[in-house]
Amino acid sequence: MCLTENDNLPLKQFIYCESCKLPPTGYLVKKKGLYYYKCRTKGCSCNKSAKSLHTYFAEDLKTYQLDPKYKDIVKDVMTYTYDNITKEIRTQKKSVKKTITELSTKIESIEERYALGEINSAIYKKFKDKYERQKQELQSKIENPTLNSSNLELAIDKALNLSESLEKIWLDGDLKQKQNLQNLVFPSGLGYDKSNDRVRTPKVNAIFGSIPILSKEISNIKNGEPIPVNQFSGLVIATGFEPVTVCLEGRCSIQLSYATFIISFELIDL
Repeated sequence: MCLTENDNLPLKQFIYCESCKLPPTGYLVKKKGLYYYKCRTKGCSCNKSAKSLHTYFAEDLKTYQLDPKYKDIVKDVMTYTYDNITKEIRTQKKSVKKTITELSTKIESIEERYALGEINSAIYKKFKDKYERQKQELQSKIENPTLNSSNLELAIDKALNLSESLEKIWLDGDLKQKQNLQNLVFPSGLGYDKSNDRVRTPKVNAIFGSIPILSKEISNIKNGEPIPVNQFSGLVIATGFEPVTVCLEGRCSIQLSYATFIISFELIDL
């Protein structure tokens, strides 16, 4: 009998079959007392024990676990990286706001000229629509709130504290905690490849994705050697923190977003 969501099948709606890209259903084999995940697609025959998939997932999760001895250095690198990104974004935001004000002035001017009979309705409509469209596009780029330095540090602390015990939190947590952690670390879910009997995580939250990369580099530094925070910062950006650049009417500006980092860690109850 198919089961509803329960503690024995925390990966339901999160894991999906690599072949058909659909999430599985779950069921219990009462004679064995074992739970299974089964693909919903007729003829797919993707069927895997929950115990095995949970082991695979826990092992994959452990990859992004932070060794406490590297915590302070990783925090310094991430803080440096995000602080530089947000400074650039704040500068761009001021420029965008200035342009919006200029467009508002142009709209008022053309409305006045139309009211005075200096331009006809076709010219009025053409330029007003143009300015309004540009203004709306620019406004959409400053809707995402930026993190101030205080919230930034809190978010990084929260993430790094979680990363020290990812496997334990997932194994020992209740259903809600497991699902929160799953979606936080792997926002695109988890794929199961039956042919190779492996799980795949196509997208990792960049703050966790950078941990194994930074840890490896830090472990190669000899005692007493300086930590190249600015060089390590490039490794963090490579994992997905670089802001997206968009162009409007031939001019480029930075979209005010932080890729996968904008997650309200303080709202995740783990």
